[in-house]
Amino acid sequence: MKERVSIPDFARQWTEHVEASASPRMTDDQAEQAFWRDFIKRKTYAPEPSAFQVLDYLRPLLRTHGVETALELGPGWGSYTITLAELCREISCVDISQDVLDFVLRVGAEHGHTNISAYHAKWEAFAPEKRYDLVFGYNCFYRQADLMDCFRRMDHAADKLCVVGMNTGLAPAWVHELDEAGGKVSWEWKDYIYFVGVLYQMGIDPNVAVLPFVKQISYPDADALVRGECARCAPGTVDADTAKAILCRHFTQMPDGSWQATAKYRSGVVWWTPTGRRR
Repeated sequence: MKERVSIPDFARQWTEHVEASASPRMTDDQAEQAFWRDFIKRKTYAPEPSAFQVLDYLRPLLRTHGVETALELGPGWGSYTITLAELCREISCVDISQDVLDFVLRVGAEHGHTNISAYHAKWEAFAPEKRYDLVFGYNCFYRQADLMDCFRRMDHAADKLCVVGMNTGLAPAWVHELDEAGGKVSWEWKDYIYFVGVLYQMGIDPNVAVLPFVKQISYPDADALVRGECARCAPGTVDADTAKAILCRHFTQMPDGSWQATAKYRSGVVWWTPTGRRR
């Protein structure tokens, strides 16, 4: 009996994208750790509004499933961790960067949460000592070349619920115009649809919610605007005057001299019941 519809090999496509990346962070663990060591030095706890939007959406789901313990992959600067610590009796974090874990533990303590623990390990090699009600990962899969194995590990570690997701979105109009002007723009290829496709290949039909959000973008002056937005362009492909003309059509100069615009993106939230719990 054939139940599955033939679809593109999303797992293979994801692997090819990761392997094609020129960033040494994708395969060099030390480069990845060095990045986060430098990044965390400049970071303060300031979650994006989109993170709270996702968490507000998940609150009733966690209550319905009776989630009390959670395991989070790649917590970053704790955008989701601190709120999960409020919602759960216990939360553990796994990350390749000790600096990230130290940051999350410190911020958690500053917010009065003593229920956060940390495991310094790569998810690909991590063997949890127990199962957790919830296994959660958001915007943290960029190094997971074998996404199917990653999700399988999450499934095995979860007792009640698995949640994965990422912020994605189509490029704003000015990015398209920079590309048309010869900019050879690099835009993120990652999208939640890979999650859905890979899980489908695994025989899992996940639940999906796409949450739209608006991001405010601001630069202190026109030079910073051109530098910031042209960082997506290949070096030397668009001259500053051309870029400035394009960007100033889409950004608004404020009374203080700054330039601001809004961009529409979305959060793709994907969740499923662990296979061991299915009837």
